[in-house]
Amino acid sequence: MREHKIKTEGIAWISPEKRKSRFGGNVPPRPAETRLPLLWLSRQGAEVYLVNHTNETLELVFSDSNGFQTVDDETVSITSSDIQYRYENVPHGNAVKIEKYDNFYDLDFVLRVCLQIKAPKLGHLQLTSGYKKGGIGETVLLWDSGETGKNASVLQLS
Repeated sequence: MREHKIKTEGIAWISPEKRKSRFGGNVPPRPAETRLPLLWLSRQGAEVYLVNHTNETLELVFSDSNGFQTVDDETVSITSSDIQYRYENVPHGNAVKIEKYDNFYDLDFVLRVCLQIKAPKLGHLQLTSGYKKGGIGETVLLWDSGETGKNASVLQLS
């Protein structure tokens, strides 16, 4: 059984133009981001969290992941046969753990996260991040403008 975690604080969205570079200085000037993320993924060390900023409680959250690895000329698929994480009634502002990576062994794999959520206003959605070698980092899945994040997909299920 996977360890479930809910964070009620400590994960905040910082728009790209206000961030520091990985070397500690300022990032080059860029246009201000006017959109705000409703649903986004945040990586905290080896753990990945879904952050809920939808102004509503998510009735259900299911998560799963899959990916692949290439070895010489062979491709090896990685899938799980069941739901890895399941949460009910996730309030606005909370973050739930949806994946945990191994920061050494997973570096050779190209991975993505697949989610299903149910919420009163949003309905039943399937959200998928893009593939990323070593696992997913910070990724916006859905903006307040209704747009999907870069390399993400959103499908209305009902």
